Amino acid sequence: MELTVKKKGFAVLFVGVLILSSTIGVVNAYDSPIETWTKKDSARAHTGYEWINAYTASSVGYFGAPWNPVREAYEYNFRITGVGETRDDDGNPEELCRIQAVQIKETVNKGHQAIWTSTDKRYIGAWPHSGTNADYYDAAYAVASLAISAINSYAGFALSAISFVAALLSACDDKQDGETVWREWDYSPDQTDVGHWFWWLHDVDPNQEVEFTVDDYLFGPGYEMVAVGWTFVCTTPGPPGKMSAAEMEKYGIEKIPLNELKKRADELHIAPETVEELLKHGEPLYYAHNLPVVAIPHQPEPPVFFPKIVEKLGEK
Repeated sequence: MELTVKKKGFAVLFVGVLILSSTIGVVNAYDSPIETWTKKDSARAHTGYEWINAYTASSVGYFGAPWNPVREAYEYNFRITGVGETRDDDGNPEELCRIQAVQIKETVNKGHQAIWTSTDKRYIGAWPHSGTNADYYDAAYAVASLAISAINSYAGFALSAISFVAALLSACDDKQDGETVWREWDYSPDQTDVGHWFWWLHDVDPNQEVEFTVDDYLFGPGYEMVAVGWTFVCTTPGPPGKMSAAEMEKYGIEKIPLNELKKRADELHIAPETVEELLKHGEPLYYAHNLPVVAIPHQPEPPVFFPKIVEKLGEK
């Protein structure tokens, strides 16, 4: 497993052994986010002989923020699912979904935030796509169900949330890391229904307010692009060890002894890499239950990579 992080202008590669969570045996035993944001949008275009409609919906889940004493930052745990579909005016499926992408971009106070991404197969997935199997259910079901529920208000998605998560395969066709993180999935041949899943960690230094954008895209011939997005604002307190009792209560700071960390990690949705890091560090975990996260919806601009996307739309 490799984990790449951009921190204050430096790119660092971390190598370690991933501690996998146990397989879920109960159908309802999935991770529940602290907060979610769901958005949908549509585009319409004429193909030359009929009108077609492109629909997209995306859901972002926030799953808490442990204090990481190794990196001296609060580690926000975010996950996203985006789904797309194309239909004619009668609701019949049309094969016009060609590319999906997600872009996470640091925008304000960049020097005090860092985006972590992992190459582990459970952190990314797409359908329908070639790739490798992974146990996505516990990590992905909550946000997937919200995104699919939202797009169903336009036209019925091809799969239920349970079937979608079961069908995900670990895959990514193009990527970039750094202050702007880009993940892209190319579908060939063009599809009627598509979906992706991505899990990232977002470090924010103590006593800081940072902003970053999260934009989710569907691209295809005719309509070219339909997208949804948010500007996220995260505000952190000081390090837990320097907080007063009143501050600890305000931010819901829970101290977890090291010998309870493995048992509590799944319950608190702590990333496996973080568990490994904390165990090696040998200190108790401070977990923040009440850090403020604000998400402001916006209409995304075409991404930096849009010229390359347009070229791909003209290839078939």
